[in-house]
Amino acid sequence: MSSRNHFPNDLLYSSIIIPLFSPIGEELFSKSFHSSYDYLNPHFEGQERLSYCGIACACIVLKSLLPSQKWNQSTIYSNVAEYHMSNGIILSKLSYVLQVCGLSSLIRYCENETIEEQFRKDLKEEKYFIIVNYWRQYQDKDNGYTHRYGHFSLVGGFNPISDYVLLLDPSVKKFPHHWLSLKNLVRMMCTYDSMSSRNRGYLIIQSHID
Repeated sequence: MSSRNHFPNDLLYSSIIIPLFSPIGEELFSKSFHSSYDYLNPHFEGQERLSYCGIACACIVLKSLLPSQKWNQSTIYSNVAEYHMSNGIILSKLSYVLQVCGLSSLIRYCENETIEEQFRKDLKEEKYFIIVNYWRQYQDKDNGYTHRYGHFSLVGGFNPISDYVLLLDPSVKKFPHHWLSLKNLVRMMCTYDSMSSRNRGYLIIQSHID
């Protein structure tokens, strides 16, 4: 069953995440798969522009896996992504951008919540770097406005005991590294993206780092 136009409006992002650098967040980290965090975090950087969340994720992965190529967000945009973006980028176009830059990726679209088990398997693969594309909403602390939009983040780890996923969010000033339950993340990925005319999902980039 398609989840077109169905959004999890009951999920207010700020109230369902656990900051990594909190007592609970650090406890989750200590019992998690987090090889992705170890590789990606040294190269982590926030998005340079509002629409660059996907570009920032790609840049971090490229710097981690292909450091000799010296990619940055500006060169990725101007040399590759500019003509594939319109107020952001869709999943298939981000996969194309990575391919042009030298990394192949696999797209898993989240048509419904049965993707949960596959997602758990992928999260446990230490050779996988994963970029998630999901819908979220949060309330502005200053004016009370509720922001709703599609977003990209990198997966940094997975705690199978609690079923929580560690997200390295390029919107770092708003949401520093944090944990989110897998079930809630899947609900947010199983949302319709009007720009691509299909549901969101995630990208898998396979690492060959030993």
